[in-house]
Order: sequence, then structure tokens, then C-alpha cells
Amino acid sequence: MSEEQKQQVTAVVKWYKADKGFGFVRFADGSGEAFLHSRVLASLGEVSLTEGTGLVCDIAETPKGPQVVAIHSITPADPAEVKAARAPKQRRQRQTEVGDPQAVRPVQAPGPAREPKPRRAERSAPALMPVASGEMIYGTVRWYNLDSQSGLIDPWDDETGIGVYFDRAILRQSGLEVVADGEDVRFVAVSGDGGPTALRVELV
Repeated sequence: MSEEQKQQVTAVVKWYKADKGFGFVRFADGSGEAFLHSRVLASLGEVSLTEGTGLVCDIAETPKGPQVVAIHSITPADPAEVKAARAPKQRRQRQTEVGDPQAVRPVQAPGPAREPKPRRAERSAPALMPVASGEMIYGTVRWYNLDSQSGLIDPWDDETGIGVYFDRAILRQSGLEVVADGEDVRFVAVSGDGGPTALRVELV
């Protein structure tokens, strides 16, 4: 670990997985993020970290990026605001005159037949790009199909359920041959027309 440290840094928990034993914090001044491991919490006893929990901590620069090395104080997160329930949609009323039993909807002429949508072209594996360790995202392999040689990753801090696409070419560029369903990984991804695609995948 490098000797370069920042002391008494104010930060907020971005996410923390107690079952995994680590997470990330975001600096209050918006200058970046740092990795947080459960061993730093050992001296504090029983603590529960949720998104938005405030911290005053020491940060050290390491070969893998900034990491929390000590925590001086913890401020519980504000309770989440309860979202108002959506009002049910009202059904559209038929545009007929009230009391007119003879009212009949006009018959519309059939439109032109729709042409079938072209099949989506297979994704080509992008070239591996050099990236900083701070851009790595943690996630879990949702599935990997040996027949199609492709799969999806569920990022831990994403609730959309879309998943990040990867294929065997990406695994080979990352030095891997195969990954198993449910395996924890870290990765770098880019957005595309077909959704997010991983550029690098590493085992945690």
C-alpha cells in the first residue's frame, strides 16, 4: 500500500454488500470514489452500511486505486422518501352520443401489411481498450451459454435488470476461457445501440 494518504475525508456510501464484504464510497466533494473492504469495519463492532450513509474516513492510494483504510465516524442515511402511488389510468370513453342506441363505430380500412423487422446483426467483439482500475464495475454472471458463447452480467449497483452483454472473445481478451453462472466478476462496459457491452471481464 502506498504511503500517500488523505485523512479525515468526508464521503457517502455508494453501495455496500454485507454478504460480499465490500463496496464503494463516493467523496462528498465529487472528486471520485474509493473501495471499502469489510476488514476496515472490524474495529467498529456491529455496524450496518446502507446507500447514503455518511462517513469520515482516511483514504490511501493503492495500485488498485483509492481505498478506505480507516473510519472515524458514521452518520446514518436519511430515511428514503415514500413515493406517491400512481393514480389508476382512466378508461377512454367511447365517443358516441348518449342515448343513441344506433351509434356505430366507423369501420377503418385495413392498412398496408407491415414488413417483418430485419434480424439484429450479431454483435462483434470490440477491441480491448486500456482503462483505469477506478472504472471497474462489480457484478455477478447471470448466465453464460456455451453454445452461443455469450452471456449477461448483472451489475451490483444497477436495478434496471437489463444486464451487460459479453462473449467468448471478450473473455479471451481478458485472459479467461469460461465463467460460471453466479460467479462474481468485475468489468468495464460501454453503452451501445444494443445495450451495454463489456470490454473487459475479470474474476473477483
